[in-house]
Amino acid sequence: MEYTDVLAALDALSEEKFREFTVRLLRAGRRVYGVRTPALRKLAGRIKREYPGFVGDFFARGEVSHEEILLAGWQTGGDYSSNVRLLLRLMRLADSWAQVDQVICAFPWAKDKAALVRDMSPLLGGGEYERRAFVVVLMTNCMGDGDFHLVEEYLPRVRFGEYYVDMAAAWLLCEAVIKLPERGEALLAAPFVTPSVLAKAKRKMRESLRVK
Repeated sequence: MEYTDVLAALDALSEEKFREFTVRLLRAGRRVYGVRTPALRKLAGRIKREYPGFVGDFFARGEVSHEEILLAGWQTGGDYSSNVRLLLRLMRLADSWAQVDQVICAFPWAKDKAALVRDMSPLLGGGEYERRAFVVVLMTNCMGDGDFHLVEEYLPRVRFGEYYVDMAAAWLLCEAVIKLPERGEALLAAPFVTPSVLAKAKRKMRESLRVK
């Protein structure tokens, strides 16, 4: 399998109506083929089996599509350090919440959550989508009673003020109030939580129907 085969597969799997829908959703300007997630994940699995050099070739390209970013993000394996390097490098290219969330939520995390958060902390100094990625890392890994101290320690370090960062923080706070009510409420009332994040978090809690 070669990169031209990947591009041909994306062309073959594309659906125009889904492409139009996705373009409206992302509003990022990057090329979108319009491949549905199940088909894209199946292609990612084939790439993992048949094309071990895909990630290197991906990063050597000048321009990549929305789907190519997802395919690269789903090429993680058993080596933790390689996975971390891939994520940090890939999030510099991310230009939509969908790329961030779909890659982060499928990422094979380590058992040592403190090391994980520390290794992901370079995202804190990045752009809007890198910082969103860091917040999603916290939310998907550190919401248990034994790990929540990492949220309490690192969330105040996130620079808020951009829509997709604030929305991720609001999502995290909503989940925190649901899963760890006392600690979540304390975090919600913390002075570092901006009015924008607070308003979005309260709206999410109302809409979730899981908060009384």
